[in-house]
Amino acid sequence: MKTGEKIDFEYKGDSYSGIFIKNDGKITTIKLSNGYNISALNENIKILREYENNYVAQDNIREIKINGKNEVYILTTGGTIGSSVDYRTGAVKPVRDISYIYNFVNNISEFNVKQINVANILSENVNSKYWIEYARRARDVLNKNAGVVIFHGTDTMQHTASALSFMFEKLTGPIILTGSQRSSDRPSSDAFINIEASINFTKSDIGEVGIVMHSDTSDGTVSFHRGVRARKMHTSRRDAFQSIGIRPLATYTDGRISVNNNAMKRQDENILNDKMDDSVSIIYFYPGMPEEDFINIAGNKKAVIIMGTGLGHVSDNIINAIKRLSKDTYFFMTSQCLYGSVNLNVYSTGRYLLDAGVIPLGDMLPETAMVKAMFLLANYPDNLVKLMKSNLRGELNSRRILEW
Repeated sequence: MKTGEKIDFEYKGDSYSGIFIKNDGKITTIKLSNGYNISALNENIKILREYENNYVAQDNIREIKINGKNEVYILTTGGTIGSSVDYRTGAVKPVRDISYIYNFVNNISEFNVKQINVANILSENVNSKYWIEYARRARDVLNKNAGVVIFHGTDTMQHTASALSFMFEKLTGPIILTGSQRSSDRPSSDAFINIEASINFTKSDIGEVGIVMHSDTSDGTVSFHRGVRARKMHTSRRDAFQSIGIRPLATYTDGRISVNNNAMKRQDENILNDKMDDSVSIIYFYPGMPEEDFINIAGNKKAVIIMGTGLGHVSDNIINAIKRLSKDTYFFMTSQCLYGSVNLNVYSTGRYLLDAGVIPLGDMLPETAMVKAMFLLANYPDNLVKLMKSNLRGELNSRRILEW
């Protein structure tokens, strides 16, 4: 038997079904359908039936043998949702074969699901080169009139979602990123309902990039968050992701999808601009920040996103540093508060920042602003300032042009 295979077995006179995990020669470990593991001496376990592996491997694509009418590609990139516990060490590590999860996802028989391994990394290692690769793979899937779901680590999923949002000018369907806070082989995993919702959202008429994760701590409802307005707000809760300043675009509850009117609709073609410029930094201002530290980070960058305090403020010495660098670098202001908008016209500090050349970005999220600047510098460098202030993918709540 191989790890991940479904089996029927007998233990102490009772029959069970589960997923075979390992046999170390003396003890067999099996995951039960309720998510808990059972470990027992080999002589106490009687295997009644072994099920054929659902996967056929070909050119790094695994296809589940299901006669569903809806084709969905799952692009696996790593992260907790694509990880399992290493029972030798107790640590969670990325895996390439995620076939075992399909024994736990409801209604998966309605879909033809294919898995493509794009990467096998933890999300802290994702960079712009991966964003471009994910975008190209997603475009290829959408061009086949198939649905696309990307398994991604949650820690930097908001960055990837923003990058894909800006790179796609038009979409013929949603690009869905999903993850989990706990690996799929743990009893308390949030992976399966997130996967179920994501696959079903591919049938919706939404035409934008989104993050699909739990709406609350229970398994009742899953939310579809706009990629450029989503943020991870908790280290470990199931509902770690929140839509900041707006409602989720859609929800999935008990097999039913509800879509809000503010969700962008599918379009008739996929247009991808797959270039990014890495010469952008994001700086979190803190009290007492030395001017030389700011200069060391901002120096030689084409654009810098500042996370200022409150309405968008920094200390006087940092303003002096901005004045020195503003001839060669664009400076954009966001707020550490996340909720609400920057306003550089209220206090004198804000006026000084405007005079120094700082450009306020309203209620745009800092990470979104950083990724947007990377995209614009690579594709529309001559219109950087104008487009940074424009609402391209719903990243700004207000539709008015930002003034300073």
